[in-house]
Amino acid sequence: MKPILLTAAGNPENQDRGFVFHDGSRIVLCIADGAGGLSGGGEAASIAVELVRQNAPALGDADSCLEVLRKMDAAVAKDSIAGETTCALVIVAAQEIFGASAGDSGVWLIPQNGPHMDLTKGQQRKPFIGSGSASPVSFRCPRQAGSLLLATDGLLKYTSAERIIATCRGHPTGDAAQRLIELVRYPSGSLPDDVTIILTSL
Repeated sequence: MKPILLTAAGNPENQDRGFVFHDGSRIVLCIADGAGGLSGGGEAASIAVELVRQNAPALGDADSCLEVLRKMDAAVAKDSIAGETTCALVIVAAQEIFGASAGDSGVWLIPQNGPHMDLTKGQQRKPFIGSGSASPVSFRCPRQAGSLLLATDGLLKYTSAERIIATCRGHPTGDAAQRLIELVRYPSGSLPDDVTIILTSL
């Protein structure tokens, strides 16, 4: 299991960030999408992933992930430069997958057969991390064979679930990750938004 992290700019400044950390038998994954239309989005996303990096060894369950996102909300809100950001945090352990999220970045479990599971379906788009009033939600599920996808809304908003799932199932992980970004690229070569994904096989 080797996660593939890719990011591509759809705006003059790419305000997306991603993080992959191998912690023994576990893998810690995180994406953050600085809120568009607000100054300091990139700074907010950078603070988010740095706090995950600092706290990664202590993330033992979904509640600890929630606590990190709450601390993140307060830390970003206090920063004089940072704006706001989404955050999706996932830990892939031997027997289960757990984490927490806030905003509209998504975490999908795509099994080899059958419907996909949107682990972040219970989250609220707003308030974002950095507002000081974010309400992150936690999730957990048994680990199963298939693919795990973390994606910012630059992917999820501009293509269909069916195309995403078919791409993940139809190609090796590295090839599928690049093809996911190409799903939303315009014929001109530009993108509608910044796109960041982490894709890993389970």
